[in-house]
Amino acid sequence: MSIIKDVFTVNRKTFFNPAGWIGASWISDQNKTYKAMLKFLFTKPVPLREETFDAAMKRLNLDEAELATGIRKYQHFALLFAFCGLLALFYGFYLLFRYHTFSGWLLSMAVTGLFLSQAYQYDFWAFQMQERTLGL
Repeated sequence: MSIIKDVFTVNRKTFFNPAGWIGASWISDQNKTYKAMLKFLFTKPVPLREETFDAAMKRLNLDEAELATGIRKYQHFALLFAFCGLLALFYGFYLLFRYHTFSGWLLSMAVTGLFLSQAYQYDFWAFQMQERTLGL
């Protein structure tokens, strides 16, 4: 019975409701979501555990030979990604100057950035293993 009553109820919001017209509650919810995302981006994550490099080696059951192999693998991965990044860079300029496609060049620059960021990540991991420190 209350639903039928609400349909026929006339109040000031029936004819004048600017907050409803612009979607104030939706805008407020979106602003809360943006605030939560920005807070997540700019707060430093708390590490799950505090340990030294030697304690991590013991926990993962690694010896010196496996550590050296890991360093070599990560350096090879870094070189592979850097080479792929250079290929994507040159291909992007090839697209730009040969076919005059700005969108192809732009996409190639994005792929180059992804390849080079992976190269940096693997090289950084190898550097941490060489220096025998965590969280540089």
